[in-house]
Amino acid sequence: MKEEEQLHQIQYGNSTIDFSIRYSLRRTLGISVFPDKSVKVTAPASAPFNKVFKRVEKKAKWIQKQQRKFSLLERPIKNPQYVSGETLFYLGRRYRLRVIKGLPAIKISGKFFYLTLLDKQDKRKAKKLFGEWHNRTANKKLSARFERHKHIIEKEKIKFNSIIIRRMEKRWGSCTEKGNVILNTELIKVPVDCIDYVIIHEICHLKFLRHDKKFYQLLSKYLPDWEKKKKKLELF
Repeated sequence: MKEEEQLHQIQYGNSTIDFSIRYSLRRTLGISVFPDKSVKVTAPASAPFNKVFKRVEKKAKWIQKQQRKFSLLERPIKNPQYVSGETLFYLGRRYRLRVIKGLPAIKISGKFFYLTLLDKQDKRKAKKLFGEWHNRTANKKLSARFERHKHIIEKEKIKFNSIIIRRMEKRWGSCTEKGNVILNTELIKVPVDCIDYVIIHEICHLKFLRHDKKFYQLLSKYLPDWEKKKKKLELF
């Protein structure tokens, strides 16, 4: 019997792909790429190494494509330190932070967040500045996205009172029996289609409070691929 797991690598262009092989009783050969970008090959116990190696070589382009996807979906930093080089997210896109000296301001340009401070080491001021920008931007963007889906409320004759946008620790959104929809300000970090999923999800809950058959029928009516959006949102 061959070793249970072996580590190997192949050269593809100018890059190296590391992968592990695990032999099992399965009949077919499978290649999996994980969020940490590791590559694992599960092969039949009788499979010759040369055959496994060639299969990985053949799938090298696909493997790198999957690894790039996971790179783009790098999780946002929970507690940023506000130093140059940090990764920040806005509407699902990844930006690098550049801290520069000057009058206090925040702006996005190209692939960068520019944080300007009189004192580049003033973390307290940086946190306050970002907090204000974050809340202001969240209110503007989330309110605009909500308006795009307000027709559902009118069409379904749903009782609606108001939209509330605030920081929430454990939920992306929620609703109340009084007809309020509450959205988490952290939503401005995720892709727009994920924001729409949360909004439509909560609107449907105004009509059907529980996750029952009627709720999912209504959700599917206005967002047929909601499961795909849900899985995408879970990466954040």
